[in-house]
Amino acid sequence: MCGISGYVDMQNGIKTSLLKEMTDIIRHRGPDDEGFALIHESGEIQFAVGKDTISDMRSKQTDITEIKEGESFFLGMGHRRLSILDLTSNGHQPMKKHNCILTFNGEIYNYIEIREELKNSGYDFCTKCDTEVILAAYDRWGIECINRFNGMWGFALYDIEKQKLFLCRDRFGVKPLYYFKTNHKLLFGSEIKQILCDREIVRAANLDVLKASLVYQVYDYSQKTCFRDINSLPGGCYAEVDFDFRKHCISNFQVTRYYNLSKKIGTNEKDTGIQEELTEAIKLRMRSDVKVGSCLSGGLDSSSIVGIACNLVKQAGGDVAEFTTVTSGFAEHPEVDETQYSKSVVEYCGCEENIVRPDANQLMKLLEKIVWHQDEPCPHLGILTSYSVFHKAAELGCKVVYDGQGGDEGLAGYHGYYAYYLLYILKNKGLKSFIRQLKTVARSSEKRMIYLMAMVIYYNFTGVRKLYIRKSREKYLSSQLRKVAVGGTVNSLLAPRYGNDIQILDFTRGTLQGILHWEDRNSMASSLETRLPFLDYQYVEKVLNIDMLDKISNGYTKMPLRRAVDGILPQNVVWRKSKLGFPSPTRAWLYQMPQEYVLDLLQNAKSREVFNLQKIKKQYLSGKGDTRMIERFILTELWMREFDVKIEC
Repeated sequence: MCGISGYVDMQNGIKTSLLKEMTDIIRHRGPDDEGFALIHESGEIQFAVGKDTISDMRSKQTDITEIKEGESFFLGMGHRRLSILDLTSNGHQPMKKHNCILTFNGEIYNYIEIREELKNSGYDFCTKCDTEVILAAYDRWGIECINRFNGMWGFALYDIEKQKLFLCRDRFGVKPLYYFKTNHKLLFGSEIKQILCDREIVRAANLDVLKASLVYQVYDYSQKTCFRDINSLPGGCYAEVDFDFRKHCISNFQVTRYYNLSKKIGTNEKDTGIQEELTEAIKLRMRSDVKVGSCLSGGLDSSSIVGIACNLVKQAGGDVAEFTTVTSGFAEHPEVDETQYSKSVVEYCGCEENIVRPDANQLMKLLEKIVWHQDEPCPHLGILTSYSVFHKAAELGCKVVYDGQGGDEGLAGYHGYYAYYLLYILKNKGLKSFIRQLKTVARSSEKRMIYLMAMVIYYNFTGVRKLYIRKSREKYLSSQLRKVAVGGTVNSLLAPRYGNDIQILDFTRGTLQGILHWEDRNSMASSLETRLPFLDYQYVEKVLNIDMLDKISNGYTKMPLRRAVDGILPQNVVWRKSKLGFPSPTRAWLYQMPQEYVLDLLQNAKSREVFNLQKIKKQYLSGKGDTRMIERFILTELWMREFDVKIEC
């Protein structure tokens, strides 16, 4: 787990000071080591080090500050390392082998199996890390090697012989990769702030993306970001970059999708059990040379991971009492406190319990720092909660933690899935079956039938949904932003669907993408790697091929998972009805913030061309109604200030 940076300038040659700044600004992603590779069009490579480079490498290479600007290097690659596998200098990056250079962020969990296959084909290895395996796999199979990887990654690989650069991101986009491109310049990195190190890039907001997040609550739904000229390489894609050294330009930048989830789905199988697939996914993610722990919300997903992981620790002869879990708790807000469930899991499994209790005081101390780490506007003040959980895990000595992201998308865990399920029953099985299932769902979900009926209408009738969204949220926007049209992708996310179609969209363009963004930034802010077993691609393909009628059964969501962990977890967690998922008392926090702080943001708003400030202020001072748009104003305003973002029409 690390951070990468890259910089191409075909006309002027790269500025080593800019490459260094791009790499330094993400030190939090990799404080254990740093390195640089500078590449000439002839194929000549000069490696360089920085102040954090591991000691036994420093004497072998030149410090990057000693390399003169304009030394005709057209490509520079930087790396920040968080050491997880092979903690020695053998894992130093950028790494050169097989006439290729690689800077890599992430983990290839099945690297041992791939390495053995490559050894049988005659390859030799001198390290115990997955970085070297990627280089050998590329040499053996070309860029198609990525189809063999089970893991999470964002990497840049330069093929010296072919004079070709590949940028690649894992199947579901767990690890980030951003880029800015002109006809002669390319900057890329793990975080947007790296690209903004180039002062020539205009920091203008992408208004349709900004509106989509503020009004429709969709995030990271396309390759566009909230910065107008900065893009994200989509998950499941790689970019192939070619260079014309005679014309001094980038001759080709072609994005190719190598993984298409929709082509893997469609069999509508009966639930035949998922415990084996999930256990294997967790077992693969236990490979580490550092301490591994887990987030634990008390919900079904994170609890399932903890239960299975503890069993694996016992089977391996380890002490399960040393397996660390971290939970958030809010004793003063029982409506969002889940510690009774997490405590049940800890006592049942015998693992170590740790509870963090974030509050409004911490929010005031950390909010601007969190905004800086996130790069784009956050959805609500509850972003503090996951930040606090990861920070505590790092304090306890964990460098790796499990988390449950992807569990809801795979097994229809969100209560919104009830709406699609119930309409399907009505259309295909008639009114009597619909009423019977409505009552069953109401009983199992603890939702009133009138509420469930409203959900069916809201989620399945696009016109109603759009009207509600416009009436409830657009009034908080400026007249200028109200006129901005969001893209067709947003409309497709609002359209009614059933079963696997909506789940596929949630994985690729919907809820999951924004969650992964916040997860990556919050964990890496504390130099912590998160591993997500529910996003093992083989597990995902398995669960998405299970028929929706097997996922929602007897009124319960995620029925295959409940069956799989029945006996591994306490019954009050297996058959829990309520769903929260690291919730936060954000309304209370908002009104515990100093009023003068919020009013100052309103009075001196940089976002006045985005929001209806008069409406926001009136809503805030009244203390009534929905506060979500006030939270989004605060977070957007802080983002615009932190990154000096402009509004240009």
